[in-house]
Amino acid sequence: MSIEKIEKAGWIMEKSGEEILSCGGASDELITATERLLGELPDDYKYFLKKYGALSFEAEEFYGITKSGLEGQSVPCVIFCTQVARERGDISKDMIKIKSSGYGQSFSIDISQINKDGAAPVVETEISYKHDGNKSVIANSFSEFLLAEIQNSVDEL
Repeated sequence: MSIEKIEKAGWIMEKSGEEILSCGGASDELITATERLLGELPDDYKYFLKKYGALSFEAEEFYGITKSGLEGQSVPCVIFCTQVARERGDISKDMIKIKSSGYGQSFSIDISQINKDGAAPVVETEISYKHDGNKSVIANSFSEFLLAEIQNSVDEL
C-alpha cells in the first residue's frame, strides 16, 4: 500500500542517521486549497504533505507545501514550482511538479491518470517537453517514486 511506502522511506531516512529536513505537516485545509489551485492530488501525495509538507534528504528535494502556504514564491513550494513549469510549457496542466533533477528533467505527478485506488503515476519530462510532449512513466505512484529515490540516496552514501 502507498502509505506504507512513505513510512518505509521515513524509516530508511531515520536509520541512515543523515539529516532529514521537512517543513512540517500541512493541514487538511491547506491541502484542499492547494488542490483548488493545482487539481486533484493523489492520496499518497496528500499523506506525504500531511506528514512532511516538503522534504529534503541528502541531495534529494521533494516539493510540497511549505511554511509560506499558498503564498510560497520559491522552491520547494509545489504551488510555485508547478505554476511556473506550467506557464513555461515544461509540464502540462495535468501535471504537478514534485522534483527537479538539476539537469533539466522534471518529475511530476500525472493527475490525469489517477486510478480507482487514488494513485497516479510519476512522469519524467525533458526540457524539450514544450516542443515534443514526450513523457516517460518512471513510477506507478508518488509513494513508489519517493521510496526509490530515498533508497537510492542511502545506497550512494
